[in-house]
Amino acid sequence: MRQPGRNDPCHCGSDKKYKHCCLSLDEQRRPRYELARSTRTLREKNLALLAAAIEIFGLDRPWSKVKEGLTEARIRDFYVFIAKLWPVDTDQGIIMPPPDSSLRALYLGENEPEMMVQNVFRFCLYADQILLVNPFTNPNVMADEFNPILHPGEWRIQTLRLVYQLVQLAPWIEAGVVILIPDPGDFNRELRVKTWDLATTRLKGWKPSEEDIDQSMIKERARRAFLLSPRSYWERKAREFDPGMSDEEVRNLVDSVERDRADDPLLPNETLDRMPGQMMAASMGTNFELGLYLCHATGAFPYTNVKHRWREILAAKKDLDATARVWSPLTNAFQQLRFKFLDNVDSKFACSIRQEGRLEGFRSYMRKLWDAVGGEADPSKSEALARDFGDELTGAFKAAQSEWDVIDRDLAKWATRTLAGAMAAGVFSPAFAAGGFAVAGLGEIIQAEMKRREFRKRMPMSVFIDLDRK
Repeated sequence: MRQPGRNDPCHCGSDKKYKHCCLSLDEQRRPRYELARSTRTLREKNLALLAAAIEIFGLDRPWSKVKEGLTEARIRDFYVFIAKLWPVDTDQGIIMPPPDSSLRALYLGENEPEMMVQNVFRFCLYADQILLVNPFTNPNVMADEFNPILHPGEWRIQTLRLVYQLVQLAPWIEAGVVILIPDPGDFNRELRVKTWDLATTRLKGWKPSEEDIDQSMIKERARRAFLLSPRSYWERKAREFDPGMSDEEVRNLVDSVERDRADDPLLPNETLDRMPGQMMAASMGTNFELGLYLCHATGAFPYTNVKHRWREILAAKKDLDATARVWSPLTNAFQQLRFKFLDNVDSKFACSIRQEGRLEGFRSYMRKLWDAVGGEADPSKSEALARDFGDELTGAFKAAQSEWDVIDRDLAKWATRTLAGAMAAGVFSPAFAAGGFAVAGLGEIIQAEMKRREFRKRMPMSVFIDLDRK
């Protein structure tokens, strides 16, 4: 293709001059590829992903400009970068951080910008690091008919949503508090198939309840999709709903819908009649089997706010007979307390609170608890440990509440505090299993992998966050 002149129409078909559209994109393509190839650690890859997204989509601009400039050329370039960042022959040692002394939590909930970002904020003060399964599709493992490199126009909505999510997470990733880890199944086909098969067997006959559906983001996704309908659709529906509406009332209604669409950061400016069919993916990061695998591989414990995922976790609880009831009083003690969580706050401000070391005392308590519950199998000693931690919980909680009072005063000074409030209250509910949490068949998979990497022997704790909602 002939390189267009600076003042020529851009080759991407945007009707803009080349210098105002894809010139910088083309100029930075080779440096981007070199950046992707030069990364050697998971942190380097996380920072490279941020840098590429900022450069390709112009994330230093107002979000309205980002939406306006979301061309197929930019979407394609971004997924080409991801493909080069995560080739299928990537060293397995890079994919997942090995277990260490950190208090790591793996989020196993709905991978949605509206929910996942908030849940990172809410839990950020109660863990050293939060692991998230990278939500961006790896083109290297996609069939041609669905591949975002070959069909970038079909990935407009999905890419916009995920890039918005990345913008919100950026301060956390830069600080090393949030770590994006790729799905290990992208690099180990055998692992993916085995965990799929285990999940299929476990879930045979299972159907989501009405409560599960009501609590998910599926309905919100559907509502948003209606906002992408063309103006003619809304005009027709308005008249069908109320044949007596005047032309002015119809016009005002449709104008309101279009304003809602324009103001929604997760919706593109185009309506569906001006776009090809869209690829929309809903995900909880991984299935439960692969989630447990990740916990063992990284030394993390799972946390969630999704009730059906919590039921999966509790069903995987393997108590040793002699210690089955040892930790129950501590769980009950946690459930009697009302913890505070960040809510509706600016991403950078929330991250600054975390970097200031707030609630370090409570994290230290949780760190010791995490080590103790997984390291002592003697029933008599476990009982004494559980009793001691129950006694310590009261003091750790009071100290945390005092720190929250200070945080609340800081929030009152923060310019972006919303009317909805910057804090939420709810239950911080841990579950402990002396025998760990496990599902049938996963132990054999881990055993077979032990020659290649280190695994935590048991995953004895998980956490459920249940916020009070009026």
